[in-house]
Amino acid sequence: MTTETTQVRTSRGAGLMLASTPLVLLVTHYLAVLPHEFTHSILAWALGIKENPWLIDWGGDSLLNILLLVHINENVDYHSALDAGKTFTVAVVALSGPVLANGGMFLIFRKLSTTAWVKARPFAAWIVFWFIVVNLGNLWCYIPIRAFAADGDFRHFIWATGASPWLLYVIVGYLVLWALIDFYRHVLPNALDTCGLLPTWPRAIVLVVSTCVIFAYFAIPGFLETDAVSLFIAGTSVMVIPPVILVTWRRVMATPRHVTDQASPVGALG
Repeated sequence: MTTETTQVRTSRGAGLMLASTPLVLLVTHYLAVLPHEFTHSILAWALGIKENPWLIDWGGDSLLNILLLVHINENVDYHSALDAGKTFTVAVVALSGPVLANGGMFLIFRKLSTTAWVKARPFAAWIVFWFIVVNLGNLWCYIPIRAFAADGDFRHFIWATGASPWLLYVIVGYLVLWALIDFYRHVLPNALDTCGLLPTWPRAIVLVVSTCVIFAYFAIPGFLETDAVSLFIAGTSVMVIPPVILVTWRRVMATPRHVTDQASPVGALG
């Protein structure tokens, strides 16, 4: 196969892969949000502060909510549980969504992305990659974006334990920062290589889109808060997008020497 033919197949395959991104993002976003809410709900039922584990608040039938699940919540009465003195239960249930669901899924699919099965299937790797992105974005949405917010999962934990939001900001924030560094150093460039996105232009698009999803889309809940700290952190999150792209550009744009002169695995999609 000539170099010219390889480049045409690579570009065509990259275009098809990128064209699927909106749908893949929509589906993976659902698959990140629903386990989050049902983890809260089922654990609340198991620990005795909710009667029906499947009864969650779906947030209405607006188009925005149907597409993005912006108003969905676990429908757990934390105030009544706290009034009943069930502080430990509230603390566990509150953390279960972001920590067990999103944190757990991030770690599981981070490991899955390195398996031979995924590496041999470019489109599977593409889906796994975006699932990692949306779970990482959910973590970022809680800490640091809403570490000091007046409501939300970590605020429920603070109500139950009396812990300082600064404690959560530092400890959980460090873990989220580690996950972000790992994402840009390993997850993102490896996913691009596995998916066969070798030219600069698709790699640049994925870098920009994934960065905007994490730092801009998942900052929106922070802008909906009323306290100055949450608004400041959300604004800062959006402002760091250009520096993050600039700092990570060279690493993400680099392609392995052993694949630069070969046909892209994603070429089969074309």
